[in-house]
Amino acid sequence: MTQAESARWLIIPVEVQAREWLGRLLVGAVAASRGYRVLIGHDRVVRRLARHLPKGLLFDKSLGMRGDRKVAMYHRLGYTLTALDEEMTGIYPNPDYFFGIRLAPDTLAKAQRWFTISKTAHDMAVERYPGNEAKFAVTGLPRTDIWRPAFHRIFEEERREIAQRHGRFILFCSNFGRILHARRDDLVAKQSRVQESKWQGAAAYQDNLEKQLHANLAAYVEMLPKLREWFPGHRLVIRPHPSEDRGFWRETFDNVDGIFIEDEGIATPWILASDVLVHHGCTTGIEAELMDKPQVMYAPHPDDHHDTQLMSDLSTIVKTEEALREALTRVIDGGESLRSDVALREKWFAAASGKLASERIVDEFEGLASQTRSDLPAYLGALRFAPRHLWARYGPRSAKAKAYSRQKWSRQSLESARRQLATLQEGADIRAPLELREVFPQLFEITGAPNG
Repeated sequence: MTQAESARWLIIPVEVQAREWLGRLLVGAVAASRGYRVLIGHDRVVRRLARHLPKGLLFDKSLGMRGDRKVAMYHRLGYTLTALDEEMTGIYPNPDYFFGIRLAPDTLAKAQRWFTISKTAHDMAVERYPGNEAKFAVTGLPRTDIWRPAFHRIFEEERREIAQRHGRFILFCSNFGRILHARRDDLVAKQSRVQESKWQGAAAYQDNLEKQLHANLAAYVEMLPKLREWFPGHRLVIRPHPSEDRGFWRETFDNVDGIFIEDEGIATPWILASDVLVHHGCTTGIEAELMDKPQVMYAPHPDDHHDTQLMSDLSTIVKTEEALREALTRVIDGGESLRSDVALREKWFAAASGKLASERIVDEFEGLASQTRSDLPAYLGALRFAPRHLWARYGPRSAKAKAYSRQKWSRQSLESARRQLATLQEGADIRAPLELREVFPQLFEITGAPNG
């Protein structure tokens, strides 16, 4: 059997491009450097092509709640299922709620590995799913790999362009998606009903969270313009969460001098270009902290989902406008870093240092059995003209649905993917030559270069 015929396949669906793409591309690069053939691309493309793709290892962004049809389909088709839930940063406020809507005995039974972002999260999983210890592996989150200094070069061109465009600025990353969701009337309402059917108490938890979010959002709308008054030499850049309706922020601050709404790309270069980040318990606060950028959490009202021990350990939390102004002054005028205790980072995020989370994940892959196949089917490219795929790309949808879809995944160009892969290789010190090609619209293959 030749090396090509014995190559193992790894399939990586990506749901939210701004959140997952680079971290999972790095997982793909590590795997390809170890001899895997990797397919990575838009989650919906992978789902539609699942019957035709090699039935190798599948590294998904979640396993889902009881009866998840996607998991059942992949399992039925013969994929070796693994997952790292990209929402796992939300496990800490209410583990019972998280496991009630993000994992279930039947979905876990179909999987070989469920990776956790920390030993803390691992122990929570073992407590709730005894007898499955072998399936839970502490690896860390691939996104945190990208936040290390070795990978910052991938964002340097964007960071420099942002700095030239805006000069000195304070960055606010919003995370009010629950109440400002771009498809709140249909998608969020449906999700709430489904969650309640799977875990009794989900609706009450969400109702209480919404009340708390509305109170905090009102306080933010009142506070944000004051940042310009307190620090007139700085602009304020607002970045809506990928799930949010951008129209809310534009309508609210459209005529306020010095405030800009920016939603293109990912948050990382914006954090790097800013003087300080203000957030409301957002993952971008953790990102800034792990990148050693100053960040402050403004928490004017109680919030059971975002006021967590995690944020208390990793963020400077203030509850009044006066305290916020004082903290920001210490950063902007005093040059303080507001650093947390670095030793606490590993408690919440494994692989904050040392071996990359991406490498740890691929280490786990190598202990799993999966099918092999010599090549992709010759007809794969022609499937783009099949009715199902034509309808998915060109079928009629509401303007709101189209806009939301673009927010989750905008077109990934081959040229950009190749540049990103090369920079990731450099950051991870992957010296084996790799090649990347687009085998189907928005589905890419990574392989070791011939004679590499």
